[in-house]
Amino acid sequence: MKFEDIENADEIYLYLGDMEQQRRDATKKDWVGLSLNKSDGTHIHHDVTYRIPLKDDSVDIVQAEDVMEHIEYAQLCACINDIHRILKPGGLFRLSMPDYNCDILRDRSLKDPEGRIVFDAGGGGRFDVDTQSVVNGGHVWFPSYPTVRSLLGSTSFPLDNCHFKHYYDNGFPVTNEIDYSLGWISRTPDHDARVQSPFRPMSIVIDCYK
Repeated sequence: MKFEDIENADEIYLYLGDMEQQRRDATKKDWVGLSLNKSDGTHIHHDVTYRIPLKDDSVDIVQAEDVMEHIEYAQLCACINDIHRILKPGGLFRLSMPDYNCDILRDRSLKDPEGRIVFDAGGGGRFDVDTQSVVNGGHVWFPSYPTVRSLLGSTSFPLDNCHFKHYYDNGFPVTNEIDYSLGWISRTPDHDARVQSPFRPMSIVIDCYK
C-alpha cells in the first residue's frame, strides 16, 4: 500500500506502527498502519519522524500507542505538529505512552544514583554504559504527566483540546472513561491484568482534538 492509495478517501484512519487485525475488528474502522517494517495491504512503509505526505485537513483519526517514547523528545514537537496538519478540523489524535509513575514500570527500570530512570529493558533496546544512553530502539525518554503536558503545550494542539484520560497526577491515579471505538489501547486497566487490582493507569492516554 502507498499513500496515493488513500489520499482521496472520504475517511482516513492512521495507526503509527505495526497494526494488529484486532484493532480493526474492535473499532470497525479501516486503519492503515505507518510502519518501519511492513508494506502490505494494511501498512504503508513510513518513518513518522518525516513529513506524512497527505493533504492538510484530510485525516479523521491518528493513533499512536507506545511509539513516541521511542523517538527523541526533541523531535516530537515537529512530528506532532505534522499530525495536527493532516487532521481534519475536529479530528482526533489519540496518544498513549507508558506512564513511568506507574509502580510496575518504575520498579522494573534501571535508575541513576539520583533515582532518575535511565533504561527500561521492557521497552527494548539496551543501555550503553559508555554513553549513558539507550540504543537499538528502546525507550529513549520516560513519559510522565508533566513532561507530556509540557510537550503538548509546545505543539499546534491547544492544551484545552487535549483531554488527559489516564495518568498519575502527583502520584494520584486518574482513570477517566475511554471510548475504545475511537482507537483500541492495550495497556490500560480495562485490558491489562497487571494494573487491574488496584485499578490504576499503566499508560498516559490523551485525546487531542484539532
